[in-house]
Amino acid sequence: MARFWIKDNGPGIPDEFRANLFHEFNQIPKTGTTNDSHGLGLAIVKRIIEKLGGEVGYEASTERGSIFYFTLPTKPPIPDKLHRKP
Repeated sequence: MARFWIKDNGPGIPDEFRANLFHEFNQIPKTGTTNDSHGLGLAIVKRIIEKLGGEVGYEASTERGSIFYFTLPTKPPIPDKLHRKP
């Protein structure tokens, strides 16, 4: 498995939103800005990565910012329709 990290320097994610972070239509309130999102981005990322045989996650940080990660197999699975029948 290969593991990739994405780190930002935003305000982080409050504890009460972490359990549903990768669920559809889950929006995290932003202070001082308008929220034009639909809460689908991380849910879509999760669905794609899992279809490729990987995992996504979030690491809580005591410092400012968020750390997201995803893993992918070094050899992707072959889709069912590409398997040859004997």
